[in-house]
Amino acid sequence: MSRRSDDYLRGVPMKPYDLVREGLIALGFVAILVLVLAIVFKSPDAPTVRGEDVAKNHPLDYLKTAADLLSGESALESYGPPYTADKENIQRIFGPGPAAILGVTLPIDAEQDLVIAPLERAAVLNKDVAAALAAWKAAPVDRQKAWTKAYADALDKAEEANGLVKVPQGDYGPVPVMMTGMLDLGRAGLLEGALTSGEGLPYNLDNTKAMLFFQEDVDQNVAGGYDMQGTQWGITHEVGNLPGPWWLWPYAIWYQIPPLTTAPNADVIVGSLMLLFFLLLLFAPFIPVLKHLPKWIPIYRIIWRDWYKRAEGSSGAKKRS
Repeated sequence: MSRRSDDYLRGVPMKPYDLVREGLIALGFVAILVLVLAIVFKSPDAPTVRGEDVAKNHPLDYLKTAADLLSGESALESYGPPYTADKENIQRIFGPGPAAILGVTLPIDAEQDLVIAPLERAAVLNKDVAAALAAWKAAPVDRQKAWTKAYADALDKAEEANGLVKVPQGDYGPVPVMMTGMLDLGRAGLLEGALTSGEGLPYNLDNTKAMLFFQEDVDQNVAGGYDMQGTQWGITHEVGNLPGPWWLWPYAIWYQIPPLTTAPNADVIVGSLMLLFFLLLLFAPFIPVLKHLPKWIPIYRIIWRDWYKRAEGSSGAKKRS
């Protein structure tokens, strides 16, 4: 060290510390602990939920999702920022709320982006879908809504057998052909690609639209089946061969404590609490009570116990002499 460093540290107690040895010991201990816990508390290795799986195994749920998005009245329409400008349902504690301040940063039109745009790609290869899509676009908005509502109501009475969905007779306009096109797109494994292609050429890492397509009933049902909903520790309660993001448990734990388990603005409250704790830690040396905690709770004496033992022994010897 330099002379200035030596002068600065003169009189400060020090002890040798082997960082590599301590790191290897900690790594070995954690590795053994993880291995034992993985054997005892193993998690199900569940496959990824894809549009292809939903379209093949649950075609009625798939069609209901697509029809709901096509109607323009899905929950996504009123979600608010960052997807839509609707601020009625945003979470807030005081004032306008963080979402309103940041505004719409990822604008999404559920009808156009999640249904019409994928169908336009399918229409290139399917003349029936192309004709139905043209008829849909040529119709007035009121007529489109009437067709979609009638079809959505009919799906509640539809019958599913051997992967086929039979809808009662009715005036649905081109909607059944469009929905069949969406179903075929999903069964072919092309839904995710149709939703995300062209947004990040030459490659795309943004799967927002593909995830939003099933974000209501389908994803919620799957998450509930694996105990992964927000009130069940959510993403920290991961499935598969890899552990979940355990480092998020200080954040996720708040969602398990009433009344935050059912609070409509729980996200903003939890975020504010975590920000408060971060600020407390950041400014702890300047806060009167917190800065004295190390003296009142002398954990440092346990860490430096060998030094204090020598220091107290030498001071005792000096007194006896």
